[in-house]
Amino acid sequence: MKAKFAFPIVIAGSLALAACGSDGAEEAVPEEEAEAAETTAAENDDTGEGSATGTDSESPVKSQASDGSGQADMRKKMQALDYTEFELEVEYDNDEEYEAQLELKPDNSVVAGYEDDMNGIKKQGIQAFNDLYPLVEQLEITPSSNQEEEIQNILSTFSLPDDFTDFSLELRFSDGTKHEFEVEK
Repeated sequence: MKAKFAFPIVIAGSLALAACGSDGAEEAVPEEEAEAAETTAAENDDTGEGSATGTDSESPVKSQASDGSGQADMRKKMQALDYTEFELEVEYDNDEEYEAQLELKPDNSVVAGYEDDMNGIKKQGIQAFNDLYPLVEQLEITPSSNQEEEIQNILSTFSLPDDFTDFSLELRFSDGTKHEFEVEK
């Protein structure tokens, strides 16, 4: 009677171990990156929408990167920019606003996200990076840039209306200098 149940138990146990097993080929992901990947996956809006610019000239960062979160690809692209931090907030009547953040942190992790109340869009992580990076890359802001011209350029690049009530932009350049534009109407 015991032999009758032994074979199915051995088979079931083997299948369970095989399903949980690993071939050891995966790279160890630091705990912070693993948490960031989980947070990004949980917060992502999986609508499958393409870039906000509608062009495919930039190759999007893929979530299947070796670190599991696309951080290596995002880091490489961010290092090519003149900015390590781009933080935009534009407020409109009726409590609508557009907020965007693209930042290469000192620990070389990349944070990307935006919220567009007017169009009901909120994205984080790789999807937000793929939408924001091509837009930020187009900007050529310097510490000596004319504020009014740059605000109009940013509104145009991001396809935002110019009837804002508050506009705030914080930039940190690669050399560490910080630049801010703030306008209240």
